[in-house]
Amino acid sequence: MKEEVLMRKRTIQQFSVICTAALLLSACASKGSAPEKKQEADNSKQESSQLVSGEDDELDYPKRAIEMIVPFGAGGSADMMGRTVAQLMGNYIDKPINVVNKAGGGGVEGTVYVNGQEADGYTILEITPSMPIVEAQGRAPINFSECFVPIGNFQVDIQSFAISKNNPNFQNLDEMLAYAKENPGKVKVGGTSPGGLDDFIVSGFAKAAGIELLYIPYNSAAETKAALLGGEIDIYQDKLISFLQMIQSDDVVPIVTLYDRRLEEIEEMKDVPCTVEKGINFTQGSWRGFAVKKGTPQEIVDYLEDVLKKCYDSEEYKETAEKDKSDIIPGYMPAEEFGKLWEEQLAAFREVFAK
Repeated sequence: MKEEVLMRKRTIQQFSVICTAALLLSACASKGSAPEKKQEADNSKQESSQLVSGEDDELDYPKRAIEMIVPFGAGGSADMMGRTVAQLMGNYIDKPINVVNKAGGGGVEGTVYVNGQEADGYTILEITPSMPIVEAQGRAPINFSECFVPIGNFQVDIQSFAISKNNPNFQNLDEMLAYAKENPGKVKVGGTSPGGLDDFIVSGFAKAAGIELLYIPYNSAAETKAALLGGEIDIYQDKLISFLQMIQSDDVVPIVTLYDRRLEEIEEMKDVPCTVEKGINFTQGSWRGFAVKKGTPQEIVDYLEDVLKKCYDSEEYKETAEKDKSDIIPGYMPAEEFGKLWEEQLAAFREVFAK
């Protein structure tokens, strides 16, 4: 069994994923200058509001606000991306995109909610590896890939560990590993999504490093950050985008990236070792994209895919991504390619959990 799971056939091949579910309540069913940017947005809205089906038939969608469900708490990487994309989509869609956080069960609660809505394109689900993980564990009575259809992937992120600069027991990776070996199970690592991606990152890293860590789940990244600064936990495990500002403000100290090279393009991370150089055979990334309930008219899925691609290609997003380093690895995947990723990862996760 390979320790690494290919995340994308091209640039995302660098990543691998070694990744509780609550009962799903319903089964499968059915931004130049400001004036220039405004003009560009107005033009884009006009273009995107006319998805042609047949010859000149205008798509009568959307006619009201669209709800974007982020199945994780506020302040984390998923929440940050969801709100960024919702704002960008507002440049191309003339109806509100309302972001709603529905955290719980490693993404399950939000998935349950969307699965209970109409398949009409008015409820969009942000998805991460936590969804196929839940299914692969055999704890969900539905097949995620059969109940939802992809719109596209938007981001691929790099996982890292960080500690408080006031940690009394260790201040770098080598010290942490030595301390953990002398004190099995006493090093507390905080994250979100119990039973989901964060949980399995911690266990996968610990296994590869030959140590024992104690995973402490929190409801949101904001709670996890507070726990780290308050001394409740020793390590904060999350995606780079989620705690880069904390690193830049000197509140926390990054000790390792779960990647195959150092992130020399980021000033604050260029001296931080990666797992591979330390002989820890574990790399880990995450992806974040969007889906809608299966049964949503294909022309609406196509429309949303087109809008998502415009958002990713926009100058506004390029500026944002450069600022928060959220696109070091180009993350966009169209719906078809994203759907294949689901299938590949689900199969790989099932193999992992079968052992």
